[in-house]
Amino acid sequence: MIHHLPMGLMWNMPIPVACSLAVAANGLAVTCGQCPLDDQGQVLFPGDAAAQARLVADMAKGVLSHLPTPHSAALLVVYHDCEDANQVLAPLTAAFPQAVLAPIRLPHFYYPGMRIEVDLYASASPPNQSREQIGPASLTRVNAGPLTLCNLSAPDMGAAEPLLAQIDPKRLLSAQWFAPTAPPSHLPDPAARVIPPDGSVSAILTLAQGDVQATITPGGANLRQAGGFCWLSAHGTSQDLALAAHQAMDALALPSLLGLTMLKATTHYHGGANAQDLHANLAVRHARFPMPGPASTGVPVAGLAAATLAIDMLAIIDSHAQSA
Repeated sequence: MIHHLPMGLMWNMPIPVACSLAVAANGLAVTCGQCPLDDQGQVLFPGDAAAQARLVADMAKGVLSHLPTPHSAALLVVYHDCEDANQVLAPLTAAFPQAVLAPIRLPHFYYPGMRIEVDLYASASPPNQSREQIGPASLTRVNAGPLTLCNLSAPDMGAAEPLLAQIDPKRLLSAQWFAPTAPPSHLPDPAARVIPPDGSVSAILTLAQGDVQATITPGGANLRQAGGFCWLSAHGTSQDLALAAHQAMDALALPSLLGLTMLKATTHYHGGANAQDLHANLAVRHARFPMPGPASTGVPVAGLAAATLAIDMLAIIDSHAQSA
């Protein structure tokens, strides 16, 4: 059974969207980017990062309370624009002390006064966390039932490589890289690799329970699948973000991927500190989501490797799925 929570349940975007607040299936629940907005899409506590973090923590708790079965927070991907990440991490750590927090600094957001956006991954089984550190690099894993979610942090790729060598590439289902250089050749390097301004390395990695099969879709997107899950990634290179979104969605060719239900769509795009850039590519993406739509996140970044916009999607493989 797949359960979709509708947008507008607790807050809303200022424009119509075709995504879900959260989607739960196969023991995993994922949210759209939880934003400090009200039910009309207006920014709350503008400029106050800590207050917005507390608000988003309450929203994430609200999502969990609306799921039909209990889920526990496993991983929070914390997009922020703070010089000191602790402004947003401290309230989230207090709210979710057992979860892994993965901070990702952005150059700016798309609405004036907005300082934070958070993706929540939750598990129907109690998540178990482990942490490895080699020098200044750390790798935290959280067993989230059907998947293992990982957060890597290092000052550069050289420092990260000893920990990455401990990742079984055969089990690597998905990878979101925030790094100026490509990861080791045995690990996926999709165009979604974000170029951070400070040269540091971080990554959100997902490990399947078994071996992953990697193929290319008819549209040219990367497709990786294992067990009941799959991950797709595609990109666009046009300087026009709406056209870049069309390029990525053409590559994904979602209607041709029978038997897949999209849980989560994440879009990183090279755009300005304005709503127009977000809304231009968001309208294209959401117009082509199968309904009910997945949980969706879109954030502006300082740059991408070989792309202006990149989309990755987590899905479950179930041709008989019915939405609740």
